[in-house]
Amino acid sequence: MRNEYNKIYIYIKPEAMTTKSKIFKDTVIVNAASFIEKVLFFVLNILIARYLSVEHFGEYSTALSYATFFSLMTDIGINVTLIRALNLESKYENEHFTNAFYLKICLSITMYIVMVISLFFTGYNKDVINLTLILGLVRIGNEFMKTYYAVDEAKQKFIFPSVVNSLYVVLYFLGVIAVILFQGNYYHLCLVRLVVVYLCIALLTTHIVTKVRFRFQKQLFTTFVKSAIPFSTISVLNSLTFRINAVIISLMIGTTQVGFFSNSILFVDTLAIIPGNLRRILMPTLYSALEKNDESKFQFSFDILSKYFGIVSFYLMLVLFLYAETIITTVFGNKYFNSAILLQIIAFSLPFVFNVASIILVGKDRQSILSKIMFFATIMNIVANIVFINIFDVKGAAIATTLTYGVIFFMSHYYLRKIESIKMIPAFKNYIIMSAIALAVFLIFEFLNYKRLSVYSSFAVVTFAYGLLSITFLMGKDDIRIVKEMLGLKK
Repeated sequence: MRNEYNKIYIYIKPEAMTTKSKIFKDTVIVNAASFIEKVLFFVLNILIARYLSVEHFGEYSTALSYATFFSLMTDIGINVTLIRALNLESKYENEHFTNAFYLKICLSITMYIVMVISLFFTGYNKDVINLTLILGLVRIGNEFMKTYYAVDEAKQKFIFPSVVNSLYVVLYFLGVIAVILFQGNYYHLCLVRLVVVYLCIALLTTHIVTKVRFRFQKQLFTTFVKSAIPFSTISVLNSLTFRINAVIISLMIGTTQVGFFSNSILFVDTLAIIPGNLRRILMPTLYSALEKNDESKFQFSFDILSKYFGIVSFYLMLVLFLYAETIITTVFGNKYFNSAILLQIIAFSLPFVFNVASIILVGKDRQSILSKIMFFATIMNIVANIVFINIFDVKGAAIATTLTYGVIFFMSHYYLRKIESIKMIPAFKNYIIMSAIALAVFLIFEFLNYKRLSVYSSFAVVTFAYGLLSITFLMGKDDIRIVKEMLGLKK
C-alpha cells in the first residue's frame, strides 16, 4: 500500500498538493457555514420539539416532511446540471443560468399545484394541510436559493453562498426565539420561516443580476434539459427514498409518530452534512480529472476518503447507539423517550451514509448507474416501510431506512468496481478492521456499565479506546503525509 501511494504522489506531486490543499480550504469554508446551519437547525428542532406538545410537533413534522417531499422534486438535478454545464461550457454562463432559472420556475409552480391537489386525498386535518401549504412555499424558496448558490459553487467560490445561508439560518433562529417568547403557535413558526426565506432570495437575486444576464437560446435549453435527465432521475428517486418515510408513517399510523421518527433521523440528517459538503467541493475537481482522463485521482480519492469517512462514521455510529437514551432524553426531554430505540436502529446506517463510492460515480459521469441503484433502493424502501411498519410499528421505518442506506452503499461499490475497475480490497479490509474495533469498544462499554461508571466517564473512555485502536490499526505514515499536504504544511 505504501508503494502504491508513493507512485500516485510522485506522478501528481505538484498538482496534488495544490488540489488537496485547495479542497481542504474549501472544505473548511463550506463546513464552517454548514456547521452553523446544521447546529442552529438542530437547536431549532430541539426548541420547537420542546415548545410544542408531542401531538402538535408530530403535525408540524408531518407538514414539513410532506412539503419537503414535493419541493425536492423541483430540483430534478438542475443544480448539479448547472454546476456541470458552467464547468464544461463556461462561455455560455448566462444561457445556462437562464435555463436553470426558467426550468425551476416551471417545476415549482407545477409541483406546488400537484402537492395542493394531493393533500385532499391524505386525510390530514385542517391544521396539517394549512401548515403544509405554507411550508411548501418555504421549501420551494429553499430550492431556489440552492440554484443561486450553484453559480458561485461552480467556480469554487464558496464564501458568499455560505455567508447568505448562515444569515438565513440565524434570522430564522431569531424568529423562532421571538415566537417562543411571545407564546406563538406553529403557524407563527412557519410564517417566520416564509418571510426569512424570501428576504434571502431577494438578496441573492440582487447579487446574481450583477454577475449574469438572462439570455435564452432554445437549442441550449433543449441540451440543458437533456443533460439534466440523468440527474433528474437520481434527484426524484433520492427524494422518494429518503423523504417518503415520514409521509408513509403519517398515513399508516398517524402524525404523532412522525415526531418521534423525526427526532431520531435528525441526527443522521445533521451528520450527513460531512459527505454532502465533500461532494459539493469535490465535484469540480473530479469533473476536471474526468476531462483530463486522470484515473489516478479517482482511485486515490476513493482509497483515502473511504478510510477517513469510515473512521469517523463508525465512531459516530457507536456514540449514537451506545448513548441513545441519554441523548434523546437530554436533548428533547423525557416525553420523546420513544425516539431512543429508533435512534439506536438508525445509528447503524451512518457507515452507509458516508458513501464515497456514490460521489466517485457522479464524478465519473455515471448518473445512469446511480439512477438504477436509486430506483431499486426506492422500491425497496417503500415496500420495506409498508411491511416493517405493519410488523414493528414506527420502528419498522427506522429499520427500512437503515436497510435502504445499506443497499445503496453496497450497490454503489459493486458498480464502481465492475464498471470503473476501482480497487475495493484495501477499503473493505479497512471496513473489517473498523467493525472489529467497534465490537471491541462495545465490549468495553458493557464492562463500564457493569462497573456502573458515569455516562461522561464512560463516553471519555469509549472515545479514547476507539481513537487509540484506530490510530494503531488503521493509520500509517502515508496518512500523516496526506494530512500535512491537505493542511498545506508540506511543500
